[in-house]
Formats: sequence, C-alpha cells, structure tokens
Amino acid sequence: MNNSKFFITAFLLVILIIGLSACGNSSDDKVSIDNQIEDDEISESTDTFSSEPPNNTDKEVSTENENLQEDSIEDTVSKIEARKKEFIEKLDNIQKELDALPEKKDSDEGVTNAMKNYYGISYEMYDKALNEIYALLKEKLSPETMDTLKTEQIKWIEQKEDTANEERKKYEGGTFENVAYYISTYESTKERCYELVNEYMTD
Repeated sequence: MNNSKFFITAFLLVILIIGLSACGNSSDDKVSIDNQIEDDEISESTDTFSSEPPNNTDKEVSTENENLQEDSIEDTVSKIEARKKEFIEKLDNIQKELDALPEKKDSDEGVTNAMKNYYGISYEMYDKALNEIYALLKEKLSPETMDTLKTEQIKWIEQKEDTANEERKKYEGGTFENVAYYISTYESTKERCYELVNEYMTD
C-alpha cells in the first residue's frame, strides 16, 4: 500500500515537471516571436524613411523644374525683340504712299471732297496697320502683358471715338463735319500705331 502511494506521488511529480518545462518553452517561443515582429517593424520603418529615390527620379524632377522656369520666362515676355525698326519703316512708308496720292494736293488746298477722300483712305491704311501690329503683339506677348494692353486698347478706342465725335460736332450740319471726323480718327490711329511699336517692340 505504501509502495503504491509512492509510485503515484512520483508519477505526479514527473508529470508536473514535464508540464512546467513545456510552459517555459512556450513562453520563450512567444517572446522570441514578439521580438521578431518588433525587429521587422523597425526594419520596415527604417527602410521607408531612409530609402533614397533613384537617381533618374532626381533628374526628372530637375528637368521639370527647368521646364517650369523656362515657361515662366516665356510667360513674362513684355516686348517683341528685333521688330521695332521693321514696323517703324512700314508706318513711315504708309505716310509716303499717302503723300503720293492725287487727292493729297487738293486736300492741302482745302477742297472738301478731296479732304474727305484723302483722310478716309489715310485712316483706313493706318487702321489696317494697327490691326496687324495688335495681332502680332497678341501672339507674342505674355498673357499678363496682353491683358494690360487689351485694357489700354479698349480705353484708347473709346477715347478715339469720343475725340472724333467732338471734332465732328464743331462742324455739325456743315460740309466739313465728316472731314473733321476722318482727320481726327486718322491722326489718333497713326499715333497709336507708333505708340504700340515703340512701347512693345525692340530694335
């Protein structure tokens, strides 16, 4: 009877020792896995923050910056280069053509019909030149400069018409009424052509 109690006690002790040993190994395994996860997370985060972009990415960014700088330089164009002399000569030649017209002599002598015809033609020729100049500026100047010019041009057109109508009213009802209008529009338009060339073109 005593022997059987001894064997039972010894058996229970053995089982207890084996159980404790197994628990210890399981705990060690769990600690080891947690450490690996932490190490992996640290490694991943380090890779994420310390990784450098490839060299070709740096080149692409640099190229994009250069292109943006070039675009901004182009966008700030406020004058057309090497066209001023060309257009001044064109405008001067218009006046030479007008001076050669048969109507010029009679106009200078004060013949009303000749004056009306001469200054009407003069206005049309300079108005055509003004449209050509404006179209070129619109094509070549930066949007910012062109916005400013557009505002100025609208004001100028209003002023040109107001001035011409005031001149016409001075002779309202008379034969010189339309002549006064044409003379005014011719002078204003011719002057505006030279202004645009001098202000927005270079030699």
